[in-house]
Amino acid sequence: MIDINTWPPSIAIAFGLAPFIIGLSGVAIDTYTARSRDFDLIIASLPNSVWLKMQIPFWGTTRLKSRCYLLTTIAGAMLYPKLSVRLGMMDAEDLRNFPPRLRRRMLIASWLLITAAVWLAIGLALIKLSPTR
Repeated sequence: MIDINTWPPSIAIAFGLAPFIIGLSGVAIDTYTARSRDFDLIIASLPNSVWLKMQIPFWGTTRLKSRCYLLTTIAGAMLYPKLSVRLGMMDAEDLRNFPPRLRRRMLIASWLLITAAVWLAIGLALIKLSPTR
């Protein structure tokens, strides 16, 4: 069993801070994209996506919070494009024609957030499973 209590302090601190740094990098990329002109290009690139047409009037596109919500859900749909098309969230043609640089940026941000969440869960499990002194 891995005992986190026996790790050198510098390694333990680095291991504990890493998911926050990774996660905040993903949040920073999403926030930058939501505040930039690229957000309007993302919305314009998905004209046939029914789900997006229903969400925009509900959430709006003026506040940063609503822009980040729309952006992360679009990125989530792009993580599993076949599923999102099958569920009717996105249009297959829209996803095929989506700008590659924006898709790459959104997917990188999503994977950074996923990696941070998994790392944090592993770290918490290691702490819980470590024997107490």
